[in-house]
Amino acid sequence: MSTEQAGTTENRFLLWLKRKWLAIILVALVVFVVIQNGLVTGTATVAVLWAQISLPTWLLVVILVLIGAIVGWMFARNRAARNRRR
Repeated sequence: MSTEQAGTTENRFLLWLKRKWLAIILVALVVFVVIQNGLVTGTATVAVLWAQISLPTWLLVVILVLIGAIVGWMFARNRAARNRRR
């Protein structure tokens, strides 16, 4: 592999890292919170409309993160579709 190809690969990685650094930190923080709450046997009670759901705190954190990821993905997909139409 030539030095020119190695530099391009490194630049791509650094560019990717510059774009995703916040997401990487947030994922690490979520993993830390889930592990920390998994070690503690606490439960959380959530009121949804007329029902009350009691579940482990770590599971609640995972569910909320998944909901947030799905909503973020949907917004990004809609933005990309809008930009393609222009």
